[in-house]
Amino acid sequence: MKLHRFRSHFLAAGVLAAAALVATSAQAVVVYSGTVNLAIPNTTAGLYVNVLDGSTFSGPGTFPILGGPGANYDFNLFGSTAWTAFSPTSSGQSAPTVPTTSRGYVSSSTTGGVVNLAPGTFIDGSSVYNTGSPSAAAITTGGEALFGFRFRNEGADLSTALDDTVHYGWARVILTAGVPGTLVDYAFESSPLTGLQAGVVPEPGAMLLMGTGLLGLIGWTRRRMKT
Repeated sequence: MKLHRFRSHFLAAGVLAAAALVATSAQAVVVYSGTVNLAIPNTTAGLYVNVLDGSTFSGPGTFPILGGPGANYDFNLFGSTAWTAFSPTSSGQSAPTVPTTSRGYVSSSTTGGVVNLAPGTFIDGSSVYNTGSPSAAAITTGGEALFGFRFRNEGADLSTALDDTVHYGWARVILTAGVPGTLVDYAFESSPLTGLQAGVVPEPGAMLLMGTGLLGLIGWTRRRMKT
């Protein structure tokens, strides 16, 4: 009888732990673009990407027009010869100007180039960001390269920054010097100020399997407690 009670309490604790894990995971949701393979023109405009609505802009013109595709962009890669990353400030952005704390690329220093991140590298508030126009030489590899960024999620009131929030993301690109590039895919964390790992995409079936296992464990525990 004591052994039976111990097992029941142990299983109940396991159920609660699993439920807590599900609840914690549900609070942090990584939004993934899927494979997009978008062309990055080798021009002074390059490719502007708004990760929230998935729209992009590559011209004509230098900046996207508010209300149009790519407006309120979150990252931009451009360059007629050498590649450069450009941080949003005011052009192509809703007022007010994007603060330095809400933009930038994970870099070697606040004035350094964009870092080619190893898969799994954590991107969050402790990362170092260049908030200007850092060189993208380190990700001009001719093969797939990962970079991290942070961006402003504009709230409902576009005239102030009162309801804006800061989010983190990553993008995978193929850049070769002097020729058009490719944006392979990208992702961002939907929860404000919540980090994520570069190149890591949530498995579609992971939460389903966890939920199924949790229900099975609960059912098995109830049957054992009745016996």
